[in-house]
Amino acid sequence: MSEDLAAAVSARGALSDIRTYLRRRQRHQIVFLTAAIGLTFLMIYGFAIEMKGKPREYHRDIVYFKQWNADRTDAQIVAQQKIDGPEQTKREEDEKRLEAEKRAIFQRLGDQMNSVGLY
Repeated sequence: MSEDLAAAVSARGALSDIRTYLRRRQRHQIVFLTAAIGLTFLMIYGFAIEMKGKPREYHRDIVYFKQWNADRTDAQIVAQQKIDGPEQTKREEDEKRLEAEKRAIFQRLGDQMNSVGLY
């Protein structure tokens, strides 16, 4: 019985079945089948290439918080705010500058899209 199964499942028979199947299909079906198979293998190949590279090194993004005593006086709070004020102002200015740069980049991109009629 296993000999009958081996004879029924041969490479020559499988290729013959595939040829018969493909001959019965219309041209556009063959084109889409080829495109689907090609894109599938392209994605698998892309994942395989990505896996060959070095893994990205993990960097921790640690945020430290200051610990304050619950019994601080208002004078101590104001004094610390005066110390932290310029630092916070500089940080806010940097954030605004980066936001303005991003906005300018997107504005240029929008202008380019308008010039070619895409937006």
